[in-house]
Amino acid sequence: MSALELPVEKNKTSRKTSVFIVDDSLVYRNLLRNTFSQDGEIEFLGAAIDGKFALPKIAQLKPDFVILDVEMPQMNGIQTLEEIKSKFPDTKVIMLSSLTQEGAKITLKALDMGAIDFVPKPNGGQEGALSETLELLTSKIKALSPIKPIIQSPAEKKNIPVNIVQTRREKDCSICAIGISTGGPIALRQLFQKLPSDLSGSIVIAQHMPPLFTNYLAESLSQAANILIKEAEDGEVLRKGVAYIAPGGKQLEIINGNSGPSARVFNGPEEELCKPSVNILFRSLAENFPKETTAIIMTGMGEDGYLGMKELKKNGAYLIAQNRESCTVFGMPNRPVQEGLVDEVLDVDHIAEKISNLLQRNSL
Repeated sequence: MSALELPVEKNKTSRKTSVFIVDDSLVYRNLLRNTFSQDGEIEFLGAAIDGKFALPKIAQLKPDFVILDVEMPQMNGIQTLEEIKSKFPDTKVIMLSSLTQEGAKITLKALDMGAIDFVPKPNGGQEGALSETLELLTSKIKALSPIKPIIQSPAEKKNIPVNIVQTRREKDCSICAIGISTGGPIALRQLFQKLPSDLSGSIVIAQHMPPLFTNYLAESLSQAANILIKEAEDGEVLRKGVAYIAPGGKQLEIINGNSGPSARVFNGPEEELCKPSVNILFRSLAENFPKETTAIIMTGMGEDGYLGMKELKKNGAYLIAQNRESCTVFGMPNRPVQEGLVDEVLDVDHIAEKISNLLQRNSL
């Protein structure tokens, strides 16, 4: 019996996470097949060269995940995604995207249409970059797997009580800093749609994304928001009512410039394998504007942001974490919540409400 004919037992929590691949590249189909077949937690169900051949197999096999290429003949990634989300809404889709302007645009459209995440295909097929892509994709599948049990700690069951520090923070806050990764574009869209146009402070964001993608993310979010959202530029002074996204492949710090809080965009090393890094952004605010900052750690894999939050907490900033239920992956908020660093644990809608309250009553 071939892998495509194996029955999928959806009710067994001990089973492997099942994956189906849709990619017109034989090289990638073979690479992914070999990678998944050797992993003890992933079940490789099969592959197809495009959506036309994939959809009947997806209907038959009901995989947990479809790994979907963006550019394919006959039926491309966007067309295939639309069919998958319409006919198989419980199937999670991760896009494989080329590192090009067009690839970035299409990938962000796919996220708006319901793809849960994406992994960039490296240009040129370098062995090291391919290994990183395969490792990243495997880790995302495991982190996003629907069959893992969710264990909620006592600290997550309700919002951490507000204390006297919050009164001071609400009076003084003029910068909201957000650290976010997997699931970020969807969460940020939900958040910005709820923010008013009359914010009198600034928002700065470190979203884990490669070059090109963050610019199109800013453009996409701006179209759905009431405020301007843009990529941060080196040397620019933060303006009231504007949100700044750290450019992909760069690091962002907020420094005390001659005219006030200003962006420093630079080619620094990765931290926590991230560039941009939430830690680097948060640490700059802890050093320069701790008492003016509210920092928010949101959905994402790994622990980027934890060390920066420790510095912010030590220096008097107000800290918020997104709650588990509204996170795509409760990775980045997990440790700050478990260690009691944060002052509040909120869902996305209440985070938007908090930002609105903070930045409508104050000014830089």
